[in-house]
Amino acid sequence: MKKKDIIFVVCFVAALAIGGIVTVTAGHREYSDNENRYLTQFPKLVPEDVMTGEVQQELTDAFNDQFPGRDWLTALSTTVKKGIGMKDVGGVYLGKDHYYFEKIMNQNISRTDYFQNLRFVNRLASLSKDAEVTALLVPSPGQILKDKLPEHASLYDADAMYKTAKETLQNVKLVDIRKDMKEVRKQQKGAGVQDSSGETQVYYRTDHHWTQYGAYVGYKAYTEFVGRKAASYKNFDIKEFSDAFYGTLYSKALDSDAVPDTIELPENLPEAEITCDGKEIDAVYDTAKKNEKDKYAVYFGGNYGEVDIRMKNPDNDRTLVIFKDSFANSMVPFLMKDYAQIRMIDLRYFKRSVSNYMEENPADEVLVLYEMSSFAQADKLNKLMK
Repeated sequence: MKKKDIIFVVCFVAALAIGGIVTVTAGHREYSDNENRYLTQFPKLVPEDVMTGEVQQELTDAFNDQFPGRDWLTALSTTVKKGIGMKDVGGVYLGKDHYYFEKIMNQNISRTDYFQNLRFVNRLASLSKDAEVTALLVPSPGQILKDKLPEHASLYDADAMYKTAKETLQNVKLVDIRKDMKEVRKQQKGAGVQDSSGETQVYYRTDHHWTQYGAYVGYKAYTEFVGRKAASYKNFDIKEFSDAFYGTLYSKALDSDAVPDTIELPENLPEAEITCDGKEIDAVYDTAKKNEKDKYAVYFGGNYGEVDIRMKNPDNDRTLVIFKDSFANSMVPFLMKDYAQIRMIDLRYFKRSVSNYMEENPADEVLVLYEMSSFAQADKLNKLMK
């Protein structure tokens, strides 16, 4: 080994050692604005628990989360990997035209858990009595933007999963929007935000969510599926909210070449009274989020167990209950004019018995709205059995 290589190795090891000492002795961060999550804290050690696998894993996670300069090291790692031609960085594919894709492969999804979640939805249908129950499983970005993926990128088998859903769901109608999402990219010039290739963005480049126009495609498909006419995109008076959105996938890669996304919002909405977990909020949009990292939280200020939206002057008496992940947040504004009341239930935060809730709050329509891989990996759908 050459002298300069030895010096490099010694310096690198020394940096890690110093970083480890600083990690243990310095004040710990509770929250990462960049990653939009709470960081793992060092556990209080009890002698008899020190050798257990659980405590060892907590220590490992805490060390990784609290390591000083963690974001800088992630950015450096991405730059180095890109420099040698790698397109897989930190579980994110670096795609064409500045698109990033979450690396979710078949081995990341339990078919058993997915099948069980579909059966939980069947249980929901039995709880919903006379309501029409529909499932809209939004395709992952990589399933629609295959031409933007890097060569040889591998993703989970979406065709097989949709086939399983169609075969498993009972008394639940399935809306498949894959064809619609693919077609509007090419046909809807001038609608929504265009990417660098001139195509309509139905997903953000730097985030795992669909764009406002992607959410519109979902709204239109569902509305027409249940037999009503969808309003045009322009009818909602779309306005730009921010052109400086760096989403969840950017946070994983910290790529210096990232191009920020633009968030648009529909402004032509009916007046409504809105409560989030029982607390009244002033509006659909929390515009203060424009100055925060997680700008997607502009919708209702984030996720809650229950969001109750009651239109002040509805022209109908229809009610809709949505069991959802965060993809629903940007689609609900489009739906508001079609209902007297919309209630969103996020089972990750919902504390009540679902069966009791549905008994006390009957609805005309029930919609299960999740991104496909999120639905497959969701671990709270068993609440539909309670």
